[in-house]
Amino acid sequence: MYRGKDFLPTSVATALAERQELTEDTQTVEERTRNNLIGESSVDKFNGHALAGTLAEFEQAQARWGKNITFEVQEKLKEEASRSDKARLFKRIEHKLSIAQAKKLRAERLLAKIEASMVPVNPSDDREMITDEEQSVYRRIGLRMKSYLPLGIRGVFDGVIENMHLHWKHRELVKLISKQKTLSFVEDTARLLEYESGGILVAIERVPKGFALIYYRGKNYQRPINLRPRNLLTKAKALKRAVAMQRHEALSQHITELESTIKQMKFELRISEDEEGDADYSKENESCVSFSNNQIADEEAFTESGDDEYGDIANYDCSTDKKSEV
Repeated sequence: MYRGKDFLPTSVATALAERQELTEDTQTVEERTRNNLIGESSVDKFNGHALAGTLAEFEQAQARWGKNITFEVQEKLKEEASRSDKARLFKRIEHKLSIAQAKKLRAERLLAKIEASMVPVNPSDDREMITDEEQSVYRRIGLRMKSYLPLGIRGVFDGVIENMHLHWKHRELVKLISKQKTLSFVEDTARLLEYESGGILVAIERVPKGFALIYYRGKNYQRPINLRPRNLLTKAKALKRAVAMQRHEALSQHITELESTIKQMKFELRISEDEEGDADYSKENESCVSFSNNQIADEEAFTESGDDEYGDIANYDCSTDKKSEV
């Protein structure tokens, strides 16, 4: 037979039972002494429960020594608490605005640095012209062409011009598909491609995939020696420029929203332009901006090491959280 998990020898079980009885007797004596000290009257008054630590004791002490708070005072306290919360939120939004402005300054510096290496070609005065009949024919032929060159977020760079010349080696027309949404941007891109390639812009047509740009190489076309122009951006720099432009646009929109929120909160809190914050907060704000500028300089020095490091910029977080900055 199995003795079981709770098996105890007889001597051990007897010792445990005696110890349990001794503990109960001690607790009974302590409880009787405590009841004698408190008093039987207070215990009977509250149905066998002591007054100490109860709600009745709190109400009695509040009625004897507490301050009577009226409804108006409670409403005033609530209003002050709400105002302090709004003031704290106002300072937090101002801090986010300073960080966003530092990020926008970094994007502007990076854009200026990249665009400094891009020197567009001026339009030529001696350009070949085509008649309206030729333009209509080339337009129909270009729209029926199945092969095309995609024009992505990088925009115009040296590889696009090289591919256009490679297409013109076998045919007179080349079609590009642009993913841009605004017609004005598409027209600027089309003019830039026309000046850089030396071709003739036939038409800009809307197609299901975007905008189709059709170019004619010309009757006097001569293939250049260097298919990649040296005055345009490389593929990596073009991606850096596109990401920096997207970040600059997003930060500009974010700053506008923050400024409108700050203006509305100033109106609610009745803060004048001369009282936009105390000196301590302004010092903290300036130190944060200086820290962000130092971080900007370090990151710019890091991006100068090579063109293949555009992945760091593409993965850059544009959130305005303080932890991401630090």
